[in-house]
Amino acid sequence: MKAKNLLFIANAVENREGEAEKRGHQRVFRRSLNGLLKCVRFTFVFAIFAIFSVTVYGQDVVVRLVIDGTEVFDLPAPPIVVDGRTLVPVREVFERVGGIVGWHAGHRQVSLFYGDDVIVMTIDEYRANFNGDFFEMHTPPIIHNERTMIPLRFPAEVFGFDVRWDDEKRAAIVNSPGNGNGSGDEPNEPESPVIILPPAGDDTPMLPVVDPPTLPPVDEPPEDDELPPPGVTARPVLNPEDLARDISALPIQTILHPQTTITALQTPRETGAAAFVAIASSPISEVQHFLLSDNRLVIDIHNAASALTGNFDISGSNVPISGVRASQFSQEPSVARIVFDVIGSAEYSVSLSDDRTRLTVSFSRNRISAVLPAQSDEFSQSLLIAGDVLPSITVSTEGFPHFITLNIDNADMAAAGGIFEAGNFASHFETGQNTDGTAFVRVFVRDEWPSFSLSQNANVVAFTLHRSISGMRYDSVNRELRISRELALNLSAAPRINDYLRFRYTFVLPAEAEVFGRGEMSVPDGFVNSVSLSRVGEHMHLTFNTARVLSFTVFEEPDYYVIRAQLPREISPFIVVIDPGHGGSAPGTSHHGVVEKDFALDVSRMVMQHLESDPFITAFATRREDVYVSVLGRAEFANNLGAGLFVSIHANAAEREGVPNPEPHGIETWYTISELETAANHSTDSRRVGQIFQQNLINRTNANNRGLRHEPDFVVLRETNMPAVLLELGFLTNPDEAALLACPDYRRTLASAIYQSIVEAFALA
Repeated sequence: MKAKNLLFIANAVENREGEAEKRGHQRVFRRSLNGLLKCVRFTFVFAIFAIFSVTVYGQDVVVRLVIDGTEVFDLPAPPIVVDGRTLVPVREVFERVGGIVGWHAGHRQVSLFYGDDVIVMTIDEYRANFNGDFFEMHTPPIIHNERTMIPLRFPAEVFGFDVRWDDEKRAAIVNSPGNGNGSGDEPNEPESPVIILPPAGDDTPMLPVVDPPTLPPVDEPPEDDELPPPGVTARPVLNPEDLARDISALPIQTILHPQTTITALQTPRETGAAAFVAIASSPISEVQHFLLSDNRLVIDIHNAASALTGNFDISGSNVPISGVRASQFSQEPSVARIVFDVIGSAEYSVSLSDDRTRLTVSFSRNRISAVLPAQSDEFSQSLLIAGDVLPSITVSTEGFPHFITLNIDNADMAAAGGIFEAGNFASHFETGQNTDGTAFVRVFVRDEWPSFSLSQNANVVAFTLHRSISGMRYDSVNRELRISRELALNLSAAPRINDYLRFRYTFVLPAEAEVFGRGEMSVPDGFVNSVSLSRVGEHMHLTFNTARVLSFTVFEEPDYYVIRAQLPREISPFIVVIDPGHGGSAPGTSHHGVVEKDFALDVSRMVMQHLESDPFITAFATRREDVYVSVLGRAEFANNLGAGLFVSIHANAAEREGVPNPEPHGIETWYTISELETAANHSTDSRRVGQIFQQNLINRTNANNRGLRHEPDFVVLRETNMPAVLLELGFLTNPDEAALLACPDYRRTLASAIYQSIVEAFALA
């Protein structure tokens, strides 16, 4: 669907009674669209000048923005003054002075690139990141009238501009490096911004990004000892020597042609080479490509529509990338975008065919020049693998219990095998070439199956075998941890901590389990990342750090206790995801002392209590505390679980001409039958499920029945591939209903009705 059509729908929805707060969903969706607009380099041209009518402390005034002595009148949004600080529209201003602006909808972060420097700021947060260091700003960036507005002084000064405020002219004056005449004051602002370092040890990453990641993450960073919440794919900022390298032979010249369409993207399986080819319906006018600091290669094709969208299957492609996706990045100007997630310091080139209809992105093959044993002792044993560039390695344990295979993508093996002269874990290794173009190293282990890990430095990967926990071994083929029965353990009765939102599952064992040692074994099988054993108070914690949400079952064999890791749908056919609406920096609506995010979380917890006592239903929540989770991340979470039902819990609000309307009241249930749900061919659709919820809620509460309602563009309904409903449990703008929604007994009634509806919905399947 084209962006303008989506915006038209979103605007139309805003006119409906009772949907004032649900506009938050459309706003999130529109912000995502706005975040996918242009991100284009400009040359260093400083000719900006503006006269704006803004509101400062309730009075209309004229604010002027002057850069290098020149003003302009064509900015689409006026600046605003908040708490005495000037905020300006980020893209329209910053791109004019030679910067690059990136927007990450999932994190709600705006990134400013200027020269070799980068600033990352998060909407509504005072903390900013400049080149990896955290600083405190006087005023945070905000979303105002669908525009991202940032404080002018902080980024301008840290990038080396001079900033001053001329109170007589009501002008913010900015001079580029070398052109400044000293600084002055903004209204009520000190001469320079107060910069406050965060508490020691705070190293939470804020990643400079330009396009959305494959899975949108949350905007509140996890604590240091936590794994990311659902839907997060963390991408580290790499050192320059670890980044991919552009070896393109010639720059691509710009030649104007009529608008074209990108109709296909051929993968290496189709091209027969380590290359991707984008095919256009007519000559391409302009191509820009650049590499981000997290090793994403961005290809922008200007004056082009994209018939491609989403992720491409690259399995068996034998190239040093982990993913590739395409989208219509911008409508005006028309820009088609292709993004490659590059692995390691691979070399790439970008070129156009002579007729300009085929754009080729090639990745050069890596030559593995050396495979050598390194240090060996009773605790560890290492093997070094060196290439022309950093090898991209995946580990296979299909040779269990005899050997471990290291597959090296897009590589030619030029090194011989060898033996380990010392070491307790492996005897020898073989090297070779696979028919699919990958190279391999096969490491033959001794009697005891070891743990292993990978580390890298420049163009060398170290593969290390080590012993961390004795008496336990992990079978990657069957996804089973086997524990020696030398110690009597009642694992079936052991307390468990299912911290699935942080991808952790813990068995609480008695202190005697310390006989197995302490430490962590690495088991990167795509399901479990590692298993750790640690002392916590008077107990030992056996923790599975997982790559996705898993369920665990326990059984016994004559010589072992066995813990099996399984996908939830392998255990239960009845999986429901409860989605407490809003959270964190997205509070939802708030009236008469009730905040929607708190109400939704409290009711959801009550529903989860019912579900967790039901032996036939497996339940998960998208959040269990006051944190922000992106709306798309919630849907992805449910889809990845293979859930059979999705229930989003909210409170409603109404407005009349922008003023809260106290009259509407009652309960309504929203649904949409999405393309994903239709493709999944569920026997029970969202409409039938919605009827069940609406009827039970009305019967239990005697609330006003506002009925079953259809909405095609609520993201959590549109992007889920199972029956899904969004419950509006009452209007906080109605004082009587707000008082009810604040009542714990009424919340328990709502929760009971929701639980009963879930049971009935699963009974239909």
